[in-house]
Amino acid sequence: MITVGETLISQYANSPVICRLVRRFDDCIDPRTDKQRFYDTVWNVSTAQGFGLDIWGAIVGIEREVMISAQDEYIGFAQGFTPFDNGVWSTGESLERRYPLDDNTYRRVIMLKAMSNIIYATAPHINRLLREMFGTRGRAYFVKNGTMAARYVFEFYLLPVERSIIRQSDLLPRPSGVLLDFYEPEADKTFGYIEANLAPFGEGAFFMGV
Repeated sequence: MITVGETLISQYANSPVICRLVRRFDDCIDPRTDKQRFYDTVWNVSTAQGFGLDIWGAIVGIEREVMISAQDEYIGFAQGFTPFDNGVWSTGESLERRYPLDDNTYRRVIMLKAMSNIIYATAPHINRLLREMFGTRGRAYFVKNGTMAARYVFEFYLLPVERSIIRQSDLLPRPSGVLLDFYEPEADKTFGYIEANLAPFGEGAFFMGV
């Protein structure tokens, strides 16, 4: 407080002991000391860190931790597993691991979730959100593919953390009463230009869309 003396009632205002105690206590709790730090660390989502972002995540409704399937850890025959001499046998435990998002990734997820919370869930608005999310990664779009059914299409490989966030949270809007699914074309099996990492003649099939 700027004038801590004004908080004392008159009968104690001239007591040196009480005044000294109040001033020392004020030095310990004066909010001016940490006001800017609190604003930067908690209040301002653009600069918030650590527990400040955790608070914002709770406000918009998205957690920092996601479950991600372990990749290239165990011996196996399908994508996501390793050959002999490069992996270990699975003990049967869950292949999923809890993965905490770093501050920069979590901040972006929070901002996108905030946009998703207030979006008018129509195809044009959802596609605008997808452009904000993946504009530099490749084509991602929302299309209707049946009666009361729609699909999110990603024409590129999602990173494991991206896939987990999308599938496990409500980051992407879900129009009321609409059945949703997600589709990622297999680039190495789809015919197209080599610049897009697609397959050439004789090795890839035409992408039939949705």
